[in-house]
Amino acid sequence: MTPHLRFPLAARSLATVLLLIYAASGQADESLQASSLDASFAVIAAAVEEGKVPGAVGLVSQNGRVLRAQAYGHADAALKKPMSTQTLCWIASLTKPITAAAAMKLVEEEKLNLDDTVDTHLPEFAHQKALDGKHYPITIRHLMSHSSGIVSNPPLRPPFFFEADWYRREIREISNAIAKSPLLFKPGSNVKYSNAAPYVLAHIIALRSGMPYHQYVQLTLLDPLDMRDTYFAIPAAVADRMAEVVRREDGKPDSIFFRYDPEWQMTMAMPDGGLFSTPADIVKFTQLFVQNDGRVLSKESVSTMLTEQAPGWGLGWALDENGSFHHTGSSGTLTWGDPRSGVAGALFCQIQDYKTKANESLKLREAFRKSVDDK
Repeated sequence: MTPHLRFPLAARSLATVLLLIYAASGQADESLQASSLDASFAVIAAAVEEGKVPGAVGLVSQNGRVLRAQAYGHADAALKKPMSTQTLCWIASLTKPITAAAAMKLVEEEKLNLDDTVDTHLPEFAHQKALDGKHYPITIRHLMSHSSGIVSNPPLRPPFFFEADWYRREIREISNAIAKSPLLFKPGSNVKYSNAAPYVLAHIIALRSGMPYHQYVQLTLLDPLDMRDTYFAIPAAVADRMAEVVRREDGKPDSIFFRYDPEWQMTMAMPDGGLFSTPADIVKFTQLFVQNDGRVLSKESVSTMLTEQAPGWGLGWALDENGSFHHTGSSGTLTWGDPRSGVAGALFCQIQDYKTKANESLKLREAFRKSVDDK
């Protein structure tokens, strides 16, 4: 036990006063004010007004306190449903760092090691070969840092993710199909973004936890973080809050990529991009990495996830040169955090326009974040 240092009462009182003055002055200098974010949110308003995105909702917090949340435009234009701060959005690949965090919980429980080879848990991967015909071991760390060499997209998945047949499949089934596909490169020798690798990780999470992947995520992350508006399967009671996802392609009229259907039977939770949430909920998760207070995830787990494991990547998170981190989703979503300033933010647009030359939703997400970070 570390002994307590003792000081005379007067000295302790003076030290306390000086500390309070320092803290107050630091807070005055470094804390954002809601009014200082006017220009940042005006960026969103302008993009919606100019038709660059049909609707958007943004949120900025600092040190766990929401400073401002505001919505613009439509969540569903055909139904004339306005976007609101309570609108449920498909967050797509923002699911990936949540899947990675679930794996880290197993590491904390000593049921998994980052340097375990995948074939230790899934013997079918012992026969997988790379394009050069050789077998290379993949580690859990590779799966979480886009350095595994696993193919970009899950085998068996149709172009439209939300087809009933796809949702009726099992994660184990997808993982087994991945084991039969060739590695694109020797694990750890390159970086290539993979939507397939999280299925292998989720299969291992289910085996090592003894429960379905989505249940383990709920038990270890969503419930402890009070993320009551985050779902793999939308409950009927909140289905009317769902936003549609517009698909935009050059030379074509806008179409609807996704509109929630209450008749869907969602039996498989997509670990690469299956979650639905709100900015307020997802920032609770992001703030976990900003504050790193040992709550929900250990400080060591947070530090490891925010340490570069492959060029540009920690575990589950994309890393920025200035010490901040982020992740985007193909549905026009973004969340980011900066441990130095205590800021965590999110912007959900609900449009797939990444195949267009303009890619306006990406420009909007970058502009909004930059405006906030420059304050």
